[in-house]
Amino acid sequence: MMNEIKMIITDLDGTFLNNEEIVSQRNIKAIKKLKENGILFGFATGRPICSVENLIPKWQMDGMVDFIIGLNGGHVKDYRLQKEERYFQIDGYIIKDIIKHFHDMPVNFGIYNENYLAVLKDDYLAQRLAKSDDIPYQVVDFEELLKYQQSKLIVICDPKDMPAIVKHGQLFSHPDVKSLQAGKIEYEYMHPKLSKSHGINMLCTWHQMKIENICAFGDADNDADMIRDVGIGIAMENASPLTKSYAKAITLDNQNDGVAEYIEKFILGEEK
Repeated sequence: MMNEIKMIITDLDGTFLNNEEIVSQRNIKAIKKLKENGILFGFATGRPICSVENLIPKWQMDGMVDFIIGLNGGHVKDYRLQKEERYFQIDGYIIKDIIKHFHDMPVNFGIYNENYLAVLKDDYLAQRLAKSDDIPYQVVDFEELLKYQQSKLIVICDPKDMPAIVKHGQLFSHPDVKSLQAGKIEYEYMHPKLSKSHGINMLCTWHQMKIENICAFGDADNDADMIRDVGIGIAMENASPLTKSYAKAITLDNQNDGVAEYIEKFILGEEK
């Protein structure tokens, strides 16, 4: 198996991170062994790349990450090749219409800028998302911000309100956006061509690699496309039904080091 797999990609929240948003020592150890065997490793996440870069030292993973696919495929950065590209943004007027769609619901709105989270208002939702991403947030003039295309719009809500937000969010229809739940407090709108698979395909082109030689791990609906498209797509036990439906296999949940469990047994061939 190890000879076939040349790259490992994992989602972060609900996958590589536990529920306390920490990387376990077992996961770190498994990645170190991957690196010793010459396998590339990186993240595919809805978070902005600046957030992940801030957190890598706190996760004790300096020097272990070869690339990051951020913003669900909207920003790809490869540290080995010193290459970086951005893709597929959405128009500001569409974002304005989405915000109007949620006018009477208990939500806030966020847009990732270069090094901070821009929010419509200052509340506990903005504070919670910024803390999770380990980046600052600023209340900004959305009228000015939305004169320009943006990577995505985050509808931020309390977890207890998410089912209602998802239901209401799916009622908004526009050919130039798609929407999905991306986390416990994030429901997101983005360009319909944007996906983690798109980011993976860019990495394949850069590294002259086939997507069949990639193993990926994920849990949420925004992971479903990459779990479907890579050579070996692995869903966490805590994954959504959609993501599980595309998986080649199911591993343990994110609280029980499911990423390390699969890597140890089936990539590295270790027996516990």
